[in-house]
Amino acid sequence: MKILACHNYYQCWGGEDVSFEADVQMLRDYGHEVITLTRDNAEIDRMSRGRAARKSLWNHETEAEAREVIRKHRPDVLHCNNLFPMISPSVHRAAKEAGVPVVQALRNYRYFCPTATLYRNGRVCTDCVKKAIAYPAVMHGCYRGSKLGSAVVAGVNAYHRYSGNWRVGVDAYFTPSAFAKSVFVDAGMNATRLHVRTNFVYPDEGPSDGGGGYAVFVGRLSREKGTETLAEAWEQHKPALPLKVVGGGDSPRLARLAKQDPRVELLGLKPLQETVDLIGAAECLIFSSRWYETFGRTIAEAYSRGTPVIASDLGVMSTAVRDGQTGLLIPPGDSRALADAVNRLAANPSGTLRMRQLARQHFVDEFTRERSYEQLMRVYQAAGVALCAPESAAHHPASI
Repeated sequence: MKILACHNYYQCWGGEDVSFEADVQMLRDYGHEVITLTRDNAEIDRMSRGRAARKSLWNHETEAEAREVIRKHRPDVLHCNNLFPMISPSVHRAAKEAGVPVVQALRNYRYFCPTATLYRNGRVCTDCVKKAIAYPAVMHGCYRGSKLGSAVVAGVNAYHRYSGNWRVGVDAYFTPSAFAKSVFVDAGMNATRLHVRTNFVYPDEGPSDGGGGYAVFVGRLSREKGTETLAEAWEQHKPALPLKVVGGGDSPRLARLAKQDPRVELLGLKPLQETVDLIGAAECLIFSSRWYETFGRTIAEAYSRGTPVIASDLGVMSTAVRDGQTGLLIPPGDSRALADAVNRLAANPSGTLRMRQLARQHFVDEFTRERSYEQLMRVYQAAGVALCAPESAAHHPASI
């Protein structure tokens, strides 16, 4: 099978970029031919605001490039990851006019939320979910603190939703969790065209012993990821474990704390394998998000190494973490509860060992590459792709 894979990379590398590259490698390992068409948000720095806005609405250059790639390679399916802002849904039209089925991933909430996070002023915000136009986001200047920028993104979203581009330009959608699917359905998306396909972790290094004696946070350093809660927990409540923080972005409070407290280390961005190794050696992963994550692939990374997760009891995290089994759930934003949860794990080695075993088993059941590949093939089939067995497949069964 030939797959044309499209993705717009973010300026700050994140989970969607990792997921795209993991999917491309997975499909190639299973014997499929994958052609990539990508853009990078760094291109925006070389454009005027007006030109960037026009391209986010409809990028004719990318559409022409997609037409040429489709003519040359004749793919069996167009697999789209992030299209905002430099690719735009113009690639959908190029594929549909050539008779190529289109599959679109939904890994954030930009379909109806200009910031893509459903988060405003330190809380979950669903004000725009059912709006024809996301005018509350414009009023509050949600997109990068700009009312004008918010109006542009809200207008782009409204145009594609109500001109039919999202409806007729895509044959099947998928999102990483049942919770995220429920949010999209609540926003008006047809549930029969929206599928759940979980994230995966590969290569699978197997379980670790968690002997590093520290807690780890992995993610973008931003408020919606719960960095204020994280900093307050170590600053005011002094949990028993040191903290290692992996990720890009800017958290002045964490930066100040790291200078004052040698138990708190800011490690910056790390290569994927090094990150997973850091997670495996940790006694627990902190997932303190305060927004509606579509999933959170670092939870799957933690489970792959058998590392328990302390997470906010919110949205998908409430089901991804089985309280008392694969980790602990805490009220969102509660720094004392976070510190107490860390202390509970540190003080109970036998209980933590059992959690590690259950976390690893949950990974084997839900988040292997083999399972995710099978789910993706079902999504392709639902989009109208005529499936055929790949020439070869790299199978690496997971073991506990």
